[in-house]
This record gives sequence, C-alpha cells and structure tokens, in this order.
Amino acid sequence: MPSNLHDESDINSTIGSCRDKGITVVVPCFEEPREIIERTVSGIRDALEKLPAFDFEIIVVDDGTEGVDYGAALKTTGVKHVRHHVNRGYGASLATGIRHARFEWIGIIDADGTYPYDHFPSLIDETQDYEMVIGARNWGEIDILRRPAKMILTLLASFLANYRIPDLNSGMRVFHRRIYEENWRLFPHRFSFSSTLTMAALTYLHDVRFVPIPYRKRVGKSFINPVRDTVRFFYQLMRLSLYFRPLRIFMPISAILGILATARGIRDYLLVGSLGGLTLILYFMAFQVFFFGLIAEIINKK
Repeated sequence: MPSNLHDESDINSTIGSCRDKGITVVVPCFEEPREIIERTVSGIRDALEKLPAFDFEIIVVDDGTEGVDYGAALKTTGVKHVRHHVNRGYGASLATGIRHARFEWIGIIDADGTYPYDHFPSLIDETQDYEMVIGARNWGEIDILRRPAKMILTLLASFLANYRIPDLNSGMRVFHRRIYEENWRLFPHRFSFSSTLTMAALTYLHDVRFVPIPYRKRVGKSFINPVRDTVRFFYQLMRLSLYFRPLRIFMPISAILGILATARGIRDYLLVGSLGGLTLILYFMAFQVFFFGLIAEIINKK
C-alpha cells in the first residue's frame, strides 16, 4: 500500500513537474465523428506547442468504433493511434492509453468537444506543486437532467474522502501516472474511471488541485446511461469507501443503531422497568457493526 505522507519538497524532488518531464495526453473515443477527433487533437497540439521547450505526445484510443477509420486521419498529424478490436469501455481505453504512454505525466480529455483543450497549459502549470490537477466544471453548465445524480454522488464522495470535491468525475485532468499504477486493480473498465482516480488520489493523500474550467455542449451522441451508470457508480463508490475508508461507513451506521437502541431502552424502562429484546438486538447490532469497521480498518492498514 502506498504511503499517505507527501510534502511539496518530496514531490518536486521525486517526480518533477510536468513542465520538466513532458506529458502524454490520452484521448479515448467511441463512435465520435472524425472531424470532432481531428479538431480535438489539433486543439490540444496548438495549446501545448505554445509552451516553450515542452515535450508531449497525443494518443487517441479508439474503443472499437465500426465504420470510421481514425487511423488514416491521424497518421498525417503524428498522433499515436491505438485501437481496441471490440468495445471495452471508457476506463479500459484510458488504461490502454496510459500503458502506451511515453511520459510519466498523463493528461486525459474526452473527445466529444465539451472540454476546453486550450486550458491544458494552465493545468500543467499547477503540476509544480500538485500530483493531480483536475479541470472543475461549473455545475450550471452540466445538463440539468444529470445534475441531481451528480450532486448526490459528489456529496457522498466528499463525505467519504473527507474533502470538498467540486467535480468528482471531470474528464479533463493532468496527473502523475504512479497514482494509477499504485491502484490499477481498483479501476473499472467503464465510466467510473475518472471518479475512481479522484477518490484514490484524495484518500491516499496525494496533493490534488481543482482548477475551474468552462464546459461546452456535447457534440454527438452520449453513451452514458443515467440510471445504469449511476447505480454502477454508487456500487463503485461503496466499494472504494470500504477499501479506503471503512470507518467512514461503519461508524455512522453503528452510531445510528446505538442511538435507536438507547431510545428504545429508555422507552422500555419507562413502560415496563426493564430492557426489551429489540433494545438488546439493536445494541448487539451497533457493537457488531462497530467491530466490523475496526476489523476492516485493520485489514486495510496491513
């Protein structure tokens, strides 16, 4: 398990900033219009070429798109093109891009035209002091139908991480690849990859910075299923909380059961002068949940 102790001097001397080391920008895509991919890649290159003496590469990962030849379009632009023969998911595409990356610093951005690729230099500048820099969207710019679920998930994640998270699953960020490599078994193949990355960085106390960015209307069709992927992410969030911060889940449940047991016990004593069976069961459950949390915490620290 990685160390939870970081300081700025250790970060700078150990991994160096993105400005010094260069960056691999991974662009996952699935059935996106070819002109959107070309525009995104061109925009990323123009933004990064403005940085003096800065080395970078761009990897486009095609997640099994049929009927569109991204490779032919990207070959002349010097972009590395990697293709999955079948659709494996957003997270799997990012993982493939990271495995093929030449640099220690990784940038990711969605290929749908929603994120401002011209803001990459401002994110890169922050890597002097941070191991992950996340482009935080304004809530008002997110689709109103998706906003309630995202807010609930973000509030829950903030509680679990004990950190106020402005944007849990932003698809535009820069991070050191060791955050992924130290936790690669945790990452799902689907849409919860970026959320897992945020939670892993915060719960392991990596230095994370959120930088406000604008967010545009999506170009093309969205492949996110609001119901299915929200349920899937709730499951993933519970899994992460039990892995990283088990007491953040078990302690509140134990406390609630203890309060209910005490209230029931007072009622029993006032009415019959002794504790009833339900009171004893609630107390037993409260202690049981508490000790389950301690055991999980001990196992987690090994």
